[in-house]
Amino acid sequence: MPNRRFLILGQPRSGSTYLMTLLDSHRAIACSGEQFNPYAIVGTTGRSSRPADLLERDRDPVGFLRRFFDEAEAAEVDRVGFKFMIGHDARVLAALPEMTDLTLIHVWRENRLAQVSSFLKAVETRRWTQNREDGDLARKVAVGPRRVYHQWHEFETRELLFRSWFDALPHRRISLEYRELFAPDFPARICDFLQVAPDPAMRSPLVKQGANRILDRFEEPGPVVDYMRALGFERWLGPEL
Repeated sequence: MPNRRFLILGQPRSGSTYLMTLLDSHRAIACSGEQFNPYAIVGTTGRSSRPADLLERDRDPVGFLRRFFDEAEAAEVDRVGFKFMIGHDARVLAALPEMTDLTLIHVWRENRLAQVSSFLKAVETRRWTQNREDGDLARKVAVGPRRVYHQWHEFETRELLFRSWFDALPHRRISLEYRELFAPDFPARICDFLQVAPDPAMRSPLVKQGANRILDRFEEPGPVVDYMRALGFERWLGPEL
């Protein structure tokens, strides 16, 4: 019998929110937001940042996770899940190996320059998602090679450590690179993995927040271009999708 429960796991700017909203648009799937965000409990239509709610969650994160699924399963859907960011409550990760009734979806991004530039822009603008186009979409980041290097290897190190742990889990699981999420056949593919019928109405409401050609995201691209070429990562400078 297929697992009803699933988790999306990923780092910031890996496509996790896009995948969350895409899945939640399926008539037979309920996919919530970051239940373990340090500052809020994030649902699909709202959030709670009440200190009492956060304290209750933080006292017993594994119990909170179990209650989330118990309550969510009352909904008239076939699959229920939420997004868990790598770097949120580690006690949840520690408990996951025993929770084999969860299906796991790991998302990651090969182009670290794209991930870094997207992350730094979101930190600066404090806009982690957008549902409509506006002036912030064309906004560029004013960073150079040192800042890129710093953030790149923070992402890379976490991914390296997480991947070795994830690959050893006994769960039904899949690992998806960012670009796979935007392939024409992806909605059918992820439905097949979750063992639900395809839904032609599946759509994420999000808009892409950065230029597709990655070097166009920088106010002064010259130093970044020279640096990436010197390191042999010129491929990260062009279009990602």
